[in-house]
Amino acid sequence: MPALTMIVSAAAIILLVKYGLLRGIDHIAGAMNWSAKARGQLTGYATSVPELVCLVAAGLAGVWEAGLWNIASSNIINVVLMLLAVTFYRQFGKLFNIRFLDEILFAGLAVAVPIVLMQLGMDSQWYLVPVLLGFFVVYQLVDRRVNRPAKQKEESLEAVGSLHIGITLGVTTLIAIAVAGMFLGDATKTVVEELKVRPAIAGWILGVVTSIPEMVSFFAVYAASKRDGQLGELNDTQEALDNLTGSNMANVGFVYPVGLFAYLMALFFWAG
Repeated sequence: MPALTMIVSAAAIILLVKYGLLRGIDHIAGAMNWSAKARGQLTGYATSVPELVCLVAAGLAGVWEAGLWNIASSNIINVVLMLLAVTFYRQFGKLFNIRFLDEILFAGLAVAVPIVLMQLGMDSQWYLVPVLLGFFVVYQLVDRRVNRPAKQKEESLEAVGSLHIGITLGVTTLIAIAVAGMFLGDATKTVVEELKVRPAIAGWILGVVTSIPEMVSFFAVYAASKRDGQLGELNDTQEALDNLTGSNMANVGFVYPVGLFAYLMALFFWAG
């Protein structure tokens, strides 16, 4: 039953993200009239919550490698899902627009970093915590410098969301996700140690499951754009790409170092 518990716990986290956290973001973004870029980035950060919970839970349970493979596989799968979405909606050519160069570069770097670190045997070194957090800060600074916000038009759009509802949904959902994550960590440890499943395989299984929110959001962006008659105007690709890059960079620049810190602290207390 541990494999079933692992899948059910991960599925519960995904549902909480999709129907709780993402809806909360919809309300917040609508209430504050955020741009497609800001909305895409925040959605990307939100869809990295399952990876954060999985990695921290796996690290605390002593199965760091499985959790790290979740990060690596999720970033790869996210890129594949984004390509599927742009191909399905015939927007692949839009990716070659120069305005998207920095997003594509950072999304690719986020795929390479965990794989290279694992190949070099450096994936659990303590100094990666500040280095990767610094990498995330560099991404933020470069993104803001390259993509300066456009001047707001005098006529602002009417708010279409509730800030109060958005914050309430976000906070309550995060608490529920944390609880589901505790079950997920224990189940993953049992699968790896008792069922003799290789950590990399367990990580890829988690990667497939935890990438479902990204898949849903990628296709939802283009579906909404098509419904509104705005498909191909670049805002949809901007939002989807920022979703991808925000998710991948959050996985590497925030989730990874936070999970590593939790894992190293657990090792310290176990040794003591």
